[in-house]
Order: sequence, then structure tokens, then C-alpha cells
Amino acid sequence: MMGRSFYWCRSCRQPLYATSSLALPAGWDWEIDHQQPGDCANGHLMPLTGTAAVPEDLPDAPRVLRVFGS
Repeated sequence: MMGRSFYWCRSCRQPLYATSSLALPAGWDWEIDHQQPGDCANGHLMPLTGTAAVPEDLPDAPRVLRVFGS
């Protein structure tokens, strides 16, 4: 069973939402953004979008995402 991950912004330390839809055969199409609008140094990188198996594999993910959970 897969664990559940929670995403927070590295810059403003606010919670992020993550949505996805299946994109065969490449993985999942992701969109990740702040749950609430506000000032953030990572704002120019949001929404974080792309196709990957997990959000951590998206371009700029290491600059944006703090991951909690498994």
C-alpha cells in the first residue's frame, strides 16, 4: 500500500495542493500550487505542472516542494 504525501512550499512554508490525471504511458499529469494565494518567492514557478510518476520528479520540484509523509 502506498503512503500519502503532503506538500508544502519551501519558500513561504504554506500548504500546497496537488492534482493529477493519468497520462499513459508516461505517468501522471500534475498541477501543484498554493492552497491560498499570497506573497511567495516561488510564485513565479507556480503552478508547478508537468508529467511524471510522482510530483518530486517534476522540473523545479526540488526548489518548490517540501514533502512530508511517504
